[in-house]
Amino acid sequence: MMKLGFFQILPLALLLSFVTATVSAADSSSEFLELLRRYDINQGEAAGDASIASGTPDAPIDIREAIDLMLRDNLSLKSLRQEIMKAEAARLTADGTMTPSVNLTAQTSVARPGEANRMARRAMGQDELVWTDQASISVNQTLYSGGRNTAMRRQAMHTMSIADLALIDAQNRAAGQLFAAFYNVLLAERRIEVEEAAVARAEMHFREVSRMSELGLTNRLEVIRASQQLATNRANQVTAMGNYDAAVISLMNILAIPPEERRPVAGTLRVITVRGDREQSLAAAMENRADLGIAENRIESQDYQIVIARSGARPNLTLGGAASVTDAGRTGIFDDTWSANLLLTVPVLDRNTTRANVINAEATAAQTRISAEEKRLEIKSGVETAWSELETATEHLEAATRALELAEETMRLAEVGYREGVTPQLDLLAAQMSLTESRLGFLRSLYNHKLAVVALKVTEGTIIDWAESTDF
Repeated sequence: MMKLGFFQILPLALLLSFVTATVSAADSSSEFLELLRRYDINQGEAAGDASIASGTPDAPIDIREAIDLMLRDNLSLKSLRQEIMKAEAARLTADGTMTPSVNLTAQTSVARPGEANRMARRAMGQDELVWTDQASISVNQTLYSGGRNTAMRRQAMHTMSIADLALIDAQNRAAGQLFAAFYNVLLAERRIEVEEAAVARAEMHFREVSRMSELGLTNRLEVIRASQQLATNRANQVTAMGNYDAAVISLMNILAIPPEERRPVAGTLRVITVRGDREQSLAAAMENRADLGIAENRIESQDYQIVIARSGARPNLTLGGAASVTDAGRTGIFDDTWSANLLLTVPVLDRNTTRANVINAEATAAQTRISAEEKRLEIKSGVETAWSELETATEHLEAATRALELAEETMRLAEVGYREGVTPQLDLLAAQMSLTESRLGFLRSLYNHKLAVVALKVTEGTIIDWAESTDF
């Protein structure tokens, strides 16, 4: 017997709970490039754009700032970061299996006895109500779980790695989408400039034909043809402006910027030289592709799942203990009790549940290995495809550059011939249309070439690092 007050025993029980708990710590010729520079409408703006303060609402966004904004604000990436938090929660749960479970209980109760007992208590000068105070603590710790708890902790580390790699993989793919959207804005902007030039040329020809018609040097039909050409070019200009707005909104959506707060875009469409070859790209992809890392981590995680399944047929050993103190009647005299137990559980017959779980886990492990091998083959094919598409895009760009040169020379000869009266108007109008189409075709080929480069870097899994070290 110990004479201790109830509110003296409670801090002692809390101290005991703190001491008992343990924490485990895991923790492409120069001539060709000259042609490209010649047709780069906004060449030289990049240096000026770089001096604009990043983050200013009306300041143009360059590709590097766009990448930073995407990585920070993209909603899909924000959601994936929560998966990392979930994986951390799972790791904490797994680590908890290595620490004891400690519960502290304190309670007070009051009882009203029967009439006879009350009369007796009154005669003895005691309160009619019977008060009882009690504090207790219980501790349970699994000493052996057939390897289940250790496997869960190691599996949780792979779950964390998978969550981290999933975010990296999503960032790599999102960066590829960002480049496509960003270059689409630049392409749409250059299309507007091409259509504006076509309208200006058509307006000049319409005014020239109208004056010639007033002087009787040409017929009314040529005026009508010039007017039709002008109307068509104006319509194309309006379409190009609408496409530009749509492209900007799409880019802002990737950056999580509302349409009403959209910002201008700064950049150039020009060729980016790619260094390396297929073998180097394949080696980079095998080293950097996060989705391959995910597949490999899943293999190891599933191997631990097999251990977890097998633990169902193994013994389980648990150590437990409890202690309590009780003051019945609030007399200041406490009764203390304690107990300890060691529980051994040995599975004997579980109706084939464990065997079925092991078979299922082993089959899933085999599937994860097949998926990893499939991912390696997919990467090899992706690298080969990316290089083939880049080579094709380069050839198309060279052809488009030559076609643009020929269209400009044809336009020059047609204008000179028309003024000298040796070239029919229809040939002049056809040359105007051909020039516009060649310019648009050149821009499209340049855009496709840039996207082919981006696709290669996405396939390598190096696009973000490449963007930081490349002069755009």
